Amino acid sequence: MSFDLSKFLTEGLIDSVNNGLIPSDLATVYAGNYLAKSLITQTQITQLSDAIVSYKAAQAEATTDNKSVQ
Repeated sequence: MSFDLSKFLTEGLIDSVNNGLIPSDLATVYAGNYLAKSLITQTQITQLSDAIVSYKAAQAEATTDNKSVQ
């Protein structure tokens, strides 16, 4: 079994965004740098982008839910 750096980087960025460790804008910059250095693929950029969209939608929904409870 070999280590897959591109998978490690992609999952790390997605997990970091989902756990609130880094803002999505910063994850996008990192991903662009990784892509420019051929450390990740365009497909993995799309995975990250999809994860960011899902995260932002969940955050917006949580904010809306909190406002309606008050």
